[in-house]
Amino acid sequence: MQVLPELEKLNKSVSETLIELEKIPAENETADELVLNLQELVEQRQLLLDELLTSPKDEDRPVLESQLALTQQFEQQAKRVLLHRQELLHLGRKSKRQINVYKSIGAK
Repeated sequence: MQVLPELEKLNKSVSETLIELEKIPAENETADELVLNLQELVEQRQLLLDELLTSPKDEDRPVLESQLALTQQFEQQAKRVLLHRQELLHLGRKSKRQINVYKSIGAK
């Protein structure tokens, strides 16, 4: 299968991007770029997987099963990143509200 080396490269890129997203703060502008990059990588990966599935053979079964497991792993990582980002944004909003309360108290 000639698709495999390209798929392995994409898998590595998806994994690295998810790890990077877990590390950087939500307000960092790089996060937006990484999310866009991740979306493109996932789309490319889906196209390659679709290509593998066009005419599956019995010998392809282990490869397809490993890709399914990897997809599930990526999904769990993405959910953790999403939850983390939501928590960070919530904390940011809460801090802004507290600052506004203090400002309004100070203005009186």
